[in-house]
Amino acid sequence: MCMPFLHKKGEIKMRDVEWETSLYNHQHEMIKRLDAYRKRSSGANYSKDETMVIEHSFQLLVAFMIDLARYVLEHHYETVVTSRKEVLNALIAHNDVTYEQAEQMRTLISLRDKILHDYLDENFKDLEEAMTLRRYGLVEILTKEWITRLSSLP
Repeated sequence: MCMPFLHKKGEIKMRDVEWETSLYNHQHEMIKRLDAYRKRSSGANYSKDETMVIEHSFQLLVAFMIDLARYVLEHHYETVVTSRKEVLNALIAHNDVTYEQAEQMRTLISLRDKILHDYLDENFKDLEEAMTLRRYGLVEILTKEWITRLSSLP
């Protein structure tokens, strides 16, 4: 369902609440999947298929975070970001994330890019560390904050 809201400049924009909800639900599923693997005993050996599931889930989770951030930048700040690479800088420019959150996002994005572009390399140790520390939990926190912010618009 799309809901109209008034932009700061007086123009009416449409929020896609159905998309927001769907994105949140997908994020939640990816987090549950990563949590299930994270809770396995340390030193557990993962099959190649399990490794691919974990890597793909992580990639999707970070992509969802970036896509929602772009959406928030457009709908809340009236800032159009043309590429995913610009999202973090735009969030920082609008003081939308704390320094710590920005650094965590930078780490998540960097790890995602490494897995995505160097898929033949063995990057799973880095991802295992991120899972152990549950770094990806930031995605859910930011998603809740951003959806709340969008919901509070007039």
